[in-house]
Amino acid sequence: MSKFVKCIAHIAKVAIRPFFPVKVYGERNIHNKKSLIVGNHLSGWDPIIFSMRTKHILSFVYKAEFCKVPFLRWVFDGLNCVPVKRGDADISATKAILKLLDTDNAVVLFPEGTRNPNVDCLQRFHAGAALFALKTHAPIRPFYIWDKTKALRKNYILIGEEFYLDQFYDKPVNHDTLAQATEIIKQKVDELRVKLNGYLLQKGVKRRKRTRKEMDKLHAYNSKQKSFTKQVAARHKDVNEKDTDAVNGREE
Repeated sequence: MSKFVKCIAHIAKVAIRPFFPVKVYGERNIHNKKSLIVGNHLSGWDPIIFSMRTKHILSFVYKAEFCKVPFLRWVFDGLNCVPVKRGDADISATKAILKLLDTDNAVVLFPEGTRNPNVDCLQRFHAGAALFALKTHAPIRPFYIWDKTKALRKNYILIGEEFYLDQFYDKPVNHDTLAQATEIIKQKVDELRVKLNGYLLQKGVKRRKRTRKEMDKLHAYNSKQKSFTKQVAARHKDVNEKDTDAVNGREE
């Protein structure tokens, strides 16, 4: 990272805090070490408010369209951020992210790939985060942003615990493995969604009233997530039973 740009980023973090009040729950002291930091994507302000409330300057993955603005490109390059072309597989971006991880840097990315118009649900996660985690054995730290960022309106972020996808390390990195690993990453972020929403509800923090259509989508989404959780639990139970049978067989 450029020391000059990093210094500017620290100053900017302090300067804009009063205009974007954010309460962070969980670990704020996220070190710039080999790790993937993944979360939901609601607003173009997401990288800013996340960086603003964490202690270290981290590298983000951002859409390549911002490179057209010379000042933004200069800032992003100085912070080792990675531009990604949406739509097609971006080989250069993949190599850049893997290089950052291999040199013990943290990378923040939004697996949804684009801003989500529905703050109550997660969109489909792309497989990039799972691919990088399996290729480098990097730990993953999930986070969840509660609402779209608006100036002078309080927002909330919950940062979860690190986890590994080590159950896939001895498997080939193919379509099926990436799909399973991606669903686990999404589930970890979704668990933070449920936890933060429940906590804020207890504190009496409310969002705007949802439309009937939005509520129907939310109920359908929650049902799907519950079904996936049961499938994962059943899969783990089956694996554990097979391991137990194998041990008992060897003992006999």
